[in-house]
Amino acid sequence: MKTITKRQSQAGLTYFDRVLERRRAADPLVLAAFGRHVHFGIWEDPARADGSVADFVRAADALTLRIIEAGAVRPGQRILDVGCGIGGTLAMLNERFEQVELLGLNIDLSQIEQARHVVCSRPGNVVDFSVGDALRLPYADESFDTVLAVECSFHFASREAFLREAHRVLRPGGRLALSDFVPTPIMRLALWMLGGTVERIIKPSFGHFDLSYTLHTYHQTALRIGLRPVVIDDVTHGLLPTFPIWRRFIRYLLPDYYGMAELFTIFGWLHHLRLMRYMVLAFEKDSQQSASEAT
Repeated sequence: MKTITKRQSQAGLTYFDRVLERRRAADPLVLAAFGRHVHFGIWEDPARADGSVADFVRAADALTLRIIEAGAVRPGQRILDVGCGIGGTLAMLNERFEQVELLGLNIDLSQIEQARHVVCSRPGNVVDFSVGDALRLPYADESFDTVLAVECSFHFASREAFLREAHRVLRPGGRLALSDFVPTPIMRLALWMLGGTVERIIKPSFGHFDLSYTLHTYHQTALRIGLRPVVIDDVTHGLLPTFPIWRRFIRYLLPDYYGMAELFTIFGWLHHLRLMRYMVLAFEKDSQQSASEAT
């Protein structure tokens, strides 16, 4: 059993800690697979996925672009990437848009340190990073045009608290775009009946991992806060080749955590059977509403 450091226990993401360690050690496989992103990918034609690292990297880029498109990002905007990881989303924004101010937030300083090496702002753009909590965003009201959260909201202690904070920092007419694992009502009931067993299995390697937030809950919560759903993009089918690839990665990264890789086989089947769905969602703040008017 590997010793978990104090910092690791606070972040609770043993797999991500291992990625960071291998990146610092210049591990060629990890640098190739996780050069900018540490998240899933989507394929336009899953049947043509070849299982290679290069193919996976293209798929991870494709997912990031899908979320950027859902956020309706434009030149000249001020954009916040919550749970920014090692900076891949901001790197892609920096490459594709001019006159943008890009801010990345993460609760883990080690991820921020590596993100600073991944993203180098080009002339006319501003890039900066902060350590902070997604549920207590350290930014002023109505200070961003777009908020992004790529494959991270299931780690948050409360999605509702995050949605409220995103609403607060968004300018009127601004968008929140994110990707998340969304259970069907039947799957949500099954998880409830298991009484937290799934999270107890996952938590040692993947931290807090809430799979209970249905699409209905997302919509009802967002509307109550003052965010209107504008994009509902079910990309589950295009995501399916990710699971066997990530299974190999986890076997490589966590050989001492028995069975963790096999969770990706189970997770893949849940998506294949459409009991779980992977969705890109976007919500828009009313163009006339200020942060103080949210209920």
